[in-house]
Amino acid sequence: MKQSHFQKKVYGIFMVSFLVTITVPVILYGVTKSLLVSGIASAGLLSCFGLTLLLHYMEDVHTRELVLELSRLMDTLLELEEKEVFPDSEDTIVSKLQSRVLKLIRILRQKNRQSWQEQENMKSLISDISHQLKTPLSNLKMYSEFLEQENLSEIQRKQYTDIVCASVERLEFLAENMIKISRLESGLIHLAMEEQSLNETVLKAVKDVYPKAKQKNVELVYKEDSHIFICHDRNWTAEAVFNLLENAVKYSCQGGQVILRVRKLGMFAEVSVEDENGPIKEEERTKVFSRFYRGENSRNQEGIGIGLYLAREIVMKQKGYMKLTMTEKGNQFSIVLYRDGAQ
Repeated sequence: MKQSHFQKKVYGIFMVSFLVTITVPVILYGVTKSLLVSGIASAGLLSCFGLTLLLHYMEDVHTRELVLELSRLMDTLLELEEKEVFPDSEDTIVSKLQSRVLKLIRILRQKNRQSWQEQENMKSLISDISHQLKTPLSNLKMYSEFLEQENLSEIQRKQYTDIVCASVERLEFLAENMIKISRLESGLIHLAMEEQSLNETVLKAVKDVYPKAKQKNVELVYKEDSHIFICHDRNWTAEAVFNLLENAVKYSCQGGQVILRVRKLGMFAEVSVEDENGPIKEEERTKVFSRFYRGENSRNQEGIGIGLYLAREIVMKQKGYMKLTMTEKGNQFSIVLYRDGAQ
């Protein structure tokens, strides 16, 4: 049978102690001719060797217990369970090792939660896209079949063609925004963060939305309290501001007014868009930034409920946040960005 390391050590110590215990007393007796001296030497040697064996045994037991506890600590790592095996109050190597293992467990659990959340987001995105695609695809199929009929009047053909074109535009709009969202959520987009004028970024969005405002006779009022330079991505931030402005214009009445403000708020910069479209109902306020959510006042308007969600994603990617405030006549949507090194 194969001997353990401890058994080999005990056997070696026993052989050495046996030889020394016999040899040393004999030598002492030959030198001193005293049985007492020889006996004391023999007893002392036996005590020393016995103590050595005891220490080795205790060391072996401690090592076994330590290995067993380390094995349990590894089990907690495999199971990702935060459980203390060694006393945290002791300043020992194993307690420090345990601290590192627990930290690793927390990191892995966080990674698992993120992975699970990403999977859930992907499932939700696929489900939302499928739902949004149903209507335009159904219209394309149905009205394309109608257009194949030979007995259609010119008026009917024009109506069906307009519906097909509108469905194609809706699909194109949906595809473009889905690509933007998927790139943002998957981290494929690296924002070009530069110290530049926030005012110029906002005016870029105003230029893009101005034709729609003019067509609807909506007055765009621009206000700024100072010229603000802030680290941000110009194109994506302009996209977020444009989405807020487009929403405000879309739901405004003919001849309405939309107020756009750029101002400093201590360590932050705020871009706010205020409309006169009536306050959003309290039960809807927590949902307006959700993907594809459309409130009651949007039922008669074109759209898919993605502008505010996309704006929030863009702002959050820049470590900012969005807020909604009720006003006397309507709502104020704000983009708040941190002014690094603000004074």
